[in-house]
Amino acid sequence: MVGCGVGNAPTQGASSRTFKSVANLGPVINSQNFEGGPSFSADGRSLYFISDRDITTGGDVWMASRASAAQPFANPVNLGPTVNSSSDEGAPSISADGLELFFDRSPEGHIFVAGRSSVSVPFGRAAVVDLGTTECCDGFPNISADGLDLYFCSNRPGGFGGDDVWRARRSSRSSPFGTAENLGPTVNGAANDCDPGISTDGLTLFIASDRKGGLGTLDLWVLTRATRAMQFANATNLGRNVNSGFVDRRPGVSPDGDLLLFMSDRLGGSGFFDLWQARRG
Repeated sequence: MVGCGVGNAPTQGASSRTFKSVANLGPVINSQNFEGGPSFSADGRSLYFISDRDITTGGDVWMASRASAAQPFANPVNLGPTVNSSSDEGAPSISADGLELFFDRSPEGHIFVAGRSSVSVPFGRAAVVDLGTTECCDGFPNISADGLDLYFCSNRPGGFGGDDVWRARRSSRSSPFGTAENLGPTVNGAANDCDPGISTDGLTLFIASDRKGGLGTLDLWVLTRATRAMQFANATNLGRNVNSGFVDRRPGVSPDGDLLLFMSDRLGGSGFFDLWQARRG
C-alpha cells in the first residue's frame, strides 16, 4: 500500500465553490514530527488525528477539543492504551454520534474499531474489524454519516492495480460488515487510489491518487454521483489551489463543508507532515 497511517472524517457534499486559501493548522496541532489524518466530530468541536510527537509511543491517535466550532483547538491529548498500542496507529475516523472510532494499525495491516457508551466516557479496548480477509493491507477507514458504510483502502485481490478504494456495508450498527466491494473503474485504476472521505449525504467522495493529471506524488481528487444508488464518476483534480506538487492526502471536510482538512509534506510546515486546511471560496 501507499502506507497505512492517516485518516479523515465524514464530509459535506461538494458545491459550486472551490477550495482555496490553504493554511497550516498551526503549532498547537502540528509539531516538529509527523501529524496526519484529520477527522472532525459531527459538532466540529473535536479533531482526531495521528501524531508521533511522543517518540516513546510512536504514531498514536490524539484528540484536540474546543468549546465551539468558532474557537481554536486546545492542546491535544493522547487517547491512551485502549486505542493506542506499541504499533503505529493511523487513519482515525470518528462516527457521527461519536461512539465508534475506526483506525488502522501497522504493521498489522488491519482496521480496528474502539467503542464507547457515550461521548462523556473514554473509548474501550479496540478490536479488529472483520472485513473478510486477513491479507495485508487494509487501511484508511472512513465511516459514513449513518454508520452503515465503511470505506477503506486495500491492495487485496480483485482490485484494478496498486491500492484501491473499497466499501463494506452493514444493515445496522449492531450488525457485522458484509463482503467488501471494490468501488469499480470509475474510482479506481492502475494507479494508487486511496484515502477515501465520503460526504455526509453520500454523494461526494474525496480520494488521494497518483494517477495521471496530478501535480505531485499524491494529489487530492473529488468524485460525485447524483444518487446513492449510482456509482461515483467524474474524477476531478482539486487543482493548484489545494495540491502542491508534494504529497497531499487524507482529505476530510469540516461538518459545515467550508474547510477541507488534509495532510501534506509541502514547504512551510512545522515538521515532516503537517495538517493543513483549505477554505471554500
